Amino acid sequence: MASFNPLNILVALQPGLGSPVEYEELIKERYPEKVAKGEIRIRLIQKGSAESIPDEYLDTHIVGSGVIVERVPEMKDLQWIMSFSAGIDHWQKWGKVPAHVPLTYLPGGSGIPISEFVIGLMLNLAKKFNQLWDQQKENKFIRVRGEELYGKTIGIIGLGGIGRQIARRAKPFDMRVIGTDIQIMDIPHVDEIFLSDQADEVIRQSDFLVLSCPETDQTREMMNERTFKLMKNSAYLINCARGSLIVKEDLVKALKEGWIAGAANDTHWIKDPLPSYLPPEDELWECENIIISPHISSWTDQYAPRFGGAFVDNIERFLNGQPLLNVVPGFEGNPQWIKNT
Repeated sequence: MASFNPLNILVALQPGLGSPVEYEELIKERYPEKVAKGEIRIRLIQKGSAESIPDEYLDTHIVGSGVIVERVPEMKDLQWIMSFSAGIDHWQKWGKVPAHVPLTYLPGGSGIPISEFVIGLMLNLAKKFNQLWDQQKENKFIRVRGEELYGKTIGIIGLGGIGRQIARRAKPFDMRVIGTDIQIMDIPHVDEIFLSDQADEVIRQSDFLVLSCPETDQTREMMNERTFKLMKNSAYLINCARGSLIVKEDLVKALKEGWIAGAANDTHWIKDPLPSYLPPEDELWECENIIISPHISSWTDQYAPRFGGAFVDNIERFLNGQPLLNVVPGFEGNPQWIKNT
């Protein structure tokens, strides 16, 4: 059994990503006596910047965070890290996770809320709810003809944990579901799968094109003038993945010149403040046929219970000397504390 007395746990979140107190309560609920006796000591930080981590917190053993904690390399007793975000690309690009420290995550942890959000966006785009709401605010009683999801094709770029949840929720609308993956296989609720390098075919066929893939060298700026012109002019683009997947100027042109029918964008190009930001002067606001949301597709009342629950489960495994669950490939570290008990 791992022996640390006290076991120092740091929970760090950026403002706007929830309260670290929610995670603290989950730890206290699992270990009320250890917390009361001081055997587990919980520190809470509402920012992940270097300035916000005091020197006295550098004896941390476990970090749970939704953002990069800049002083991680200075934590000489650090045992492992858990990322509270749906993607871990920010940790990968940072490149400063100590070689001996495992990095854990919750793959597909945002699948349910994001897939529900995507269905809501598709219904909004098809049924013109935004237009109806605008008319209501002006006391205008104007009938608007909507569209149906029935029989339409949804193309999902990236059939990982989130993409599969989207497919599952699209199928009850009698939609044709296609998408991309790294290999051809049977995936429930998916009618046809294309390899990742065949994304153009998915783009061509889709009535609703959903980006559900991580940012990589292959996917960065994948939606550009060339690929927008592959889309049907009656099709909609939905992005709840990463802003970097889209060339913004080309999206603006596609919307204003009618290459596509519309779009919904939940992730944007500026990372300060996190998780992403669109300033009020941005030209995208001028486009009429787009739904802009402030990077909230995964953030619900169940976010902390879901990610925090996985965090607490791994704390228990750590204390019992068991291997951690959901270690990021390539970030297995060298955890010397694992022992057979």
